[in-house]
Amino acid sequence: MTKKVTLLALLLVIACAVVWAGDTKMGMAGKPAMEAMKAEMMKCTVCKHMAMHMDEFGPMGMEAVKLNDGLTMNHWVKSEDPKKIAAFHAAGDEMSKAGEGCMTMTDAQAKTDLCQFCQDMRSAMKAGAHMSMGRTRKGDMMVMTSADPAVQ
Repeated sequence: MTKKVTLLALLLVIACAVVWAGDTKMGMAGKPAMEAMKAEMMKCTVCKHMAMHMDEFGPMGMEAVKLNDGLTMNHWVKSEDPKKIAAFHAAGDEMSKAGEGCMTMTDAQAKTDLCQFCQDMRSAMKAGAHMSMGRTRKGDMMVMTSADPAVQ
């Protein structure tokens, strides 16, 4: 369950990063905006492991789809370079290891050690959300669902 929470957090952090850093013409934000985003990610126990390596694998693609009982997210490295793909997968593994402790954190600790996004993911999982995940050739995919409309 903890690994699922961690991967979910990873995927959603990446999604936020891509959306926040995105520019409609170029697909990437300017260096100052990207650096500001990475600085914020470095404050989170989980996200910092992705932020440390973003220069190694970027740019990325992301697709999120709302399901009738949750959501699915797919993230991928836009490059065909095996080194960039491996760097993305390795960063995900680091993030997963870092996130294993999120479910055992107190709510107070989560508020100080996790970004708002990771706090929300932790809360959804604590409320009973179910996650399925896996790696794709160039990235990863996550499906998060719940039969409870309040959790959805």
